Amino acid sequence: MAAAPRWDVASRRGGRMNMQYRKGQIVGYVEAGGRLAVPAMPESWRVLQVMPGRDAKVIKAFGERCISGWSPTVVHFVQRGGGQPARRPHLGRRIEKPFLPGLIFLPDFELARLAEIRSIPDVDNLLEFGELRSWLNATEMQLLRDIVKIENMLPSRRRWALAQLFLRYGFISVAEVKEETEMRVGRQIRVADGLFSGFRALIERIDSKGRLSVLVGDGKHGVKVSGLTEAQIELID
Repeated sequence: MAAAPRWDVASRRGGRMNMQYRKGQIVGYVEAGGRLAVPAMPESWRVLQVMPGRDAKVIKAFGERCISGWSPTVVHFVQRGGGQPARRPHLGRRIEKPFLPGLIFLPDFELARLAEIRSIPDVDNLLEFGELRSWLNATEMQLLRDIVKIENMLPSRRRWALAQLFLRYGFISVAEVKEETEMRVGRQIRVADGLFSGFRALIERIDSKGRLSVLVGDGKHGVKVSGLTEAQIELID
């Protein structure tokens, strides 16, 4: 039987230690120092009010103090020199904005540090709703996270993802999902890619490979566009 391989272990200063180790040998443990960013899975979340427009600054201060918090953020890409949505991310300018400006979600295990948190510039106080419940449970927080995730998708994919999300949480039925997401002749859509991006159109034909022929515009003045895929359109009511 061949001898087990051995390795020299380099010291932190770049030299070599005299001790040698073999594969599978337990050599010791390293204690984790400092405070864990998320020491436990929160059971509930409170809403913290901050100065609108200072959300990112407050979250940065949280990181410097090892305080856990979440500021939902959405990213969109707009045309350079204008505010219209870009057809592709690389063709536009990245815009990052808070999903709920002026609100940061604070896990329950950080409430013991509320006085310290309130001492941070631009932080106000916990949001209260009078007689209504002022906290979110784990399921409600996961729903919010899923919604924010969908908001960060391409416009052409949001409707399908949102329908699937509502189905998962029981807000709509399977039949309603099919109605909401079905592509069929005569349905109104919005072109999400190409020369006519942003224009409303009418589905005139769907070929055997699922590619669409649509009429952009109205009646005699419309323009026919063929070969569109599902990813290049957005279903509308």
